[in-house]
Amino acid sequence: MKNFFKNFGIIINNEELFITALTHNSYSNEKHLNYTYQRLEFLGDAVLQLYVSKYLYLNLKQFKEGKLTKTRSDLVRQETLAEISKKIGLGRMIRLGQGELKSKGYEKSSILADVFESVTAAIFLDQSEEVLEKWLYDTMIEFLKNNNIDSMTHDYKSELQEIIQAEIRSDLEYKIESSKAIEQDNKIEYTVSVNLDGIRYGIGKGFSKQEASQNAAKDCLLKLIKTSKNKL
Repeated sequence: MKNFFKNFGIIINNEELFITALTHNSYSNEKHLNYTYQRLEFLGDAVLQLYVSKYLYLNLKQFKEGKLTKTRSDLVRQETLAEISKKIGLGRMIRLGQGELKSKGYEKSSILADVFESVTAAIFLDQSEEVLEKWLYDTMIEFLKNNNIDSMTHDYKSELQEIIQAEIRSDLEYKIESSKAIEQDNKIEYTVSVNLDGIRYGIGKGFSKQEASQNAAKDCLLKLIKTSKNKL
């Protein structure tokens, strides 16, 4: 644990705080402990909201309040935090009960996102603001810089739903076509299709079901736009 955080310039002062941040309730129940990461997760959520807000305010000066609010909401969502946790290998640090270990709880987006929040809270309480900001820069901000923010935050599924409702078409369905383990990256690549009235209109891939669904909706929208232009 100490070596993991040392890679981020973090010299732990209160080791128990970080142990708590990495303890899932399944482990706590098995070992009859009186703590889990859940309280720290609560605090970490607030810390992320504050520091992501600060980053967006200082770096996206072209965005108005409404766009900043939506972007922040999308950036701190479960899928993004889980992807960051996977990238830095946080999953292998989590203390899980035997049941969660067997079901690969260390790969579950919900657990990975929760632990990123709890660990962030532990750093907030244990370290200086400078160290906290470095942790967030090396993890979250670095991830955001390497991804297109507009692409990450654009809600293609909602846009598609609005078009379908306007056309009075109700049979919109997303299907998981396949999933493939990418062992070298410790990821699962999903392929999702979007179907309108039983016809497949779009296909998308992603390292989460949500990402794949968004890409499928984007593909569908592009095809609908192309079809509309051809009719003109």
